Amino acid sequence: ARHAGEGKALWAECGGMMVLFENLVTANGAAHPMWGLLPGTVTMQQRLAAIGPLQLALPGGTLRGHSFHYSRCETPLRPAARACRPGDASGADPGEPYFRRGGIGASYFHGWFASSPAAVARLFLPQGLAS
Repeated sequence: ARHAGEGKALWAECGGMMVLFENLVTANGAAHPMWGLLPGTVTMQQRLAAIGPLQLALPGGTLRGHSFHYSRCETPLRPAARACRPGDASGADPGEPYFRRGGIGASYFHGWFASSPAAVARLFLPQGLAS
């Protein structure tokens, strides 16, 4: 919390993102407080919520990766960007949201950093996507 409060870069993927929210609700309905660095609640579910290859267009390049998770996130945060399926020109699949708040970057998207080192480096700058 201190690290994020100082505006330092923090990248959180999937489970790392989940703990940054205020609450986590298990599949059996039990609620647990989390770190509270991002507003909202993550709810576990029995069924797979998302799986497959994705890419995130960023300044400096396109970061490739994937998504795989059994939870859904409800937050008032608006996505700074979305990781979408490669070649999806239809826009039918809105993709995984990438949230940015201060130095925190968070998403269900699992980025393969080697796919675009220049784009990854910019994620860790204080201005993030704006760079």
